[in-house]
Amino acid sequence: MKFRHSILTISLTILALGILQGQNRLVSEAIQAFSEGDYQKAYEYSGDALVNIDDLSGDYVAAAWYYLAKSRIQLLRLAMEAGDQEKLLKMQHALIESYIDYKEALKTADYQLQQDIEYDLAGLYNPILQTGLSALNTGNDPQQPENVRQAALKAAKGYLEAAKDISPTYLAADLLGQVQLELGDTSAAHRLFDESIRSYKAKPPAEGDFLIAYAVFRKALIESYHEKNNPKAISTLLDGENLLKKEYSRLSAAGTLKPEQLRAYEKGLRDLIRFELELYIEEDALADDALVRFREVMLLYPDDYDIHIAYANLMEKSDPRSAIEEYMTAISIDESREIAYYNLGALYNNLGSDNYLAGLNADDEQMADSLFNKANKDFRDAYRYMEAAYRLNPYSLETIRALVQLARSLGLDEQAEMYKEKELELRGF
Repeated sequence: MKFRHSILTISLTILALGILQGQNRLVSEAIQAFSEGDYQKAYEYSGDALVNIDDLSGDYVAAAWYYLAKSRIQLLRLAMEAGDQEKLLKMQHALIESYIDYKEALKTADYQLQQDIEYDLAGLYNPILQTGLSALNTGNDPQQPENVRQAALKAAKGYLEAAKDISPTYLAADLLGQVQLELGDTSAAHRLFDESIRSYKAKPPAEGDFLIAYAVFRKALIESYHEKNNPKAISTLLDGENLLKKEYSRLSAAGTLKPEQLRAYEKGLRDLIRFELELYIEEDALADDALVRFREVMLLYPDDYDIHIAYANLMEKSDPRSAIEEYMTAISIDESREIAYYNLGALYNNLGSDNYLAGLNADDEQMADSLFNKANKDFRDAYRYMEAAYRLNPYSLETIRALVQLARSLGLDEQAEMYKEKELELRGF
């Protein structure tokens, strides 16, 4: 870490003040050693001085904490440059320890030293943030043992709290929110995601960062699944979509929008819209609004498989025939995905059940026969689409169980037994 000459000049004036005694002398020796580039001695003298902190007077308390932090950072830098793995292992907590020491120094520092400390802390922001992010990634790694994951998340929390304290940026708040979410504190996570979004709006980064979409996504996720408030979540998502569009316009107008940013914008916006549409489907009270919104979105993304699937889901209750058309459109867009086939099979099965029950309750024999024939055709269509889903994913227990039921309904005993055997194989019996 770089240090300014003005800091050294100011610090050396302390050394020149009168005859120094006891603990104060240790601080002065630490300052002298640091000025001569002997960071190990500076570190040792500062630490020794703080052993009996009550014996330090005036500015020496803040100076001792300050040079303890400053010399530790220099020792870390030298160990990294030398590739000294043994020393780096011993200093694995050097960044957070120095942050804590700088904060102690701030408690009694004069104005000039405060400025110097804040300068040094600003230099710690990125390495502390990156260390916290690395720990968060370990905490999110399902391949790691649970005790390792939990320890990593706790470490990430400490580092990211420090980073956010140094500079409360949208990124620090978002990452800390992710940690809190993983630790199960959804209230704290929600506050942090909200703070991240507000920080971004107040001071958008010059180059833009469309990953802010996922702070919005996570905030809405909490509102929907933990607060059980889909209208609030939808409002959050719409606000996020508008933020992304505003950023897209700003960067486009400035001529600074890069190809990778355009891809991030398109993906982030589409993910927010998809989540929004899912929530509309879940909220019966917003059915009319949902239809309007779906039609708007489908004009924007006419070839989006997932949006056609979502619209078909919405239409299943009110207009199943239109839902069938939407599923068929999805299949025409991408024949390699199973969900449209599976949903079509399930929808035809439901239609068949409805027609069969209506036939049982019909007073007219001719009407009953007609309904039974419709039911039989629906069940056959259901079986056909479920088989298509099975061919694409032969490991889905839901699909196999549906095929067992449908085969039995249609009197296809051999096929029913075949799929039953496949179900038992998958279940390990």
